[in-house]
Amino acid sequence: MEKPVNSHFMVVALGLMAVVGILVIVLFPGSPEQDTDYHFLMARTAWVDPSYLVSVWARPLFTMLYAPIALLGYTAARCFALGISLVMAWQTCLLASDLEIPRRWLVVPILLGQPVFFELFTDLFTETLFALVFVLAVRCHLSGRTKAGMLIASLLPLARPEGVFLCVLWGVLVLVQPDVLPDHSPLFRRVFTRIPSVVILALGVVIWWFAALLITRDPFFILHDWPATWRKEMYGHGTFLSYAERGLEFIGGLLVVPCVVGLFYRWRSSRWLLITSAFLLFFVLHSIFRKFGLFGEAGYPRYMVSVAPATAVLTLEGWNLFRLMRVPRVVLVAAGWVVLVLSFLTSLLYIDAMTWARDPVAIDDMVDWLKQHPKSMSGLIWSNGRMCTDLGRNLQNSPQASGREDLVKRLKTAPSGTIVFWDDHIGPDWFGLTAADIEKQGYKLLISREYLVHAVLYPDSGFDRFHWLPVLGRFRPREIQLSLLQKP
Repeated sequence: MEKPVNSHFMVVALGLMAVVGILVIVLFPGSPEQDTDYHFLMARTAWVDPSYLVSVWARPLFTMLYAPIALLGYTAARCFALGISLVMAWQTCLLASDLEIPRRWLVVPILLGQPVFFELFTDLFTETLFALVFVLAVRCHLSGRTKAGMLIASLLPLARPEGVFLCVLWGVLVLVQPDVLPDHSPLFRRVFTRIPSVVILALGVVIWWFAALLITRDPFFILHDWPATWRKEMYGHGTFLSYAERGLEFIGGLLVVPCVVGLFYRWRSSRWLLITSAFLLFFVLHSIFRKFGLFGEAGYPRYMVSVAPATAVLTLEGWNLFRLMRVPRVVLVAAGWVVLVLSFLTSLLYIDAMTWARDPVAIDDMVDWLKQHPKSMSGLIWSNGRMCTDLGRNLQNSPQASGREDLVKRLKTAPSGTIVFWDDHIGPDWFGLTAADIEKQGYKLLISREYLVHAVLYPDSGFDRFHWLPVLGRFRPREIQLSLLQKP
């Protein structure tokens, strides 16, 4: 039975989170990574090319849920992402209640105090959806509905590839834990009798395979569709401490200590075992991948958002332990609010410092110019995914070039009237061509504009006063040049 303790605080906290999310969508219209634009385009393209519904990179669960929303536009999709994050935060509060942690509503500001979660909670990344499925499965597991928990957990591989590893861990824990099911028989017999139940964890992958077979008629589609970059050291190597060094980003600078305290305090508790194991699995797994360059590991701290509910309840548990200290209550309360407010401000500045996220401001302006000066568009070649989105295209009628050679081939074979929408960052960095190079391919330059897009929150005057702080370089105006060209 859910305890109605501080329920009104939880409702207020979730309401404020919704307001903050809407403001973030309005103030920060772009994303710091191209992945979100591609996920949106794949979801929209799934209506004309159903293979994207079962694509490995597109993530089947994500694409299936977002495909209907993608028809309403990018902003609508971001609002849907906010809704997923709100449900996940609500379920994390209930998880804290299941674990009998006092002040469960604090989970919400703790989540927003995780800079990378703040970056993702209104954006089209797959980690927040994974986190929602994870917390739902954990709650079922803790309530004694073990099979229901495993059934929900079987969807994790359809949200992110790490779900396979987590399902394996889940199965092992169900097999060996004596208190998971009412069975006190010897370990070997207990494991043997539970194996048929644990097979439930493979159901999601089986459904994925069957759906891929029906859509593509290829029984090996998942293997054939496996991204080639995941087999290469695309992003090089890091150190084994890569994720430890970035812990401030996925836990929160002022929240690291309570999180670590909560982890050490609960890591041996059987009731917390699935939560602590999931957190450690992701941390260790990505540290190893980064060290050896496996699966195209890029070292992004956002991968840890997949287990943000675990991070949040561990932090809250450690937070509550501090209240046992012989310190006046007023001091603890004041210190707590200072930590939460500073963590929230840090998260705001974290996304404001992401210069790539400002590119859509310039792209939207250039799209407005094109709408005011309409041109016949027989095709579209683009460098930034937002360009394709804003012009209402999809990956079937305007696919992304796979590299320089493919781009040059497309430029040569494109029909007359093809528009090229190019920038001076992704264009030369990813495809090896500038707008000037494209002109040499026989394309006519329609317009070229240089933009200086400023940070939303940090004042420009701060650079002069605090120029000695290297971190302020991230808040400098984003310089970008956009060009529109057309094939005669």
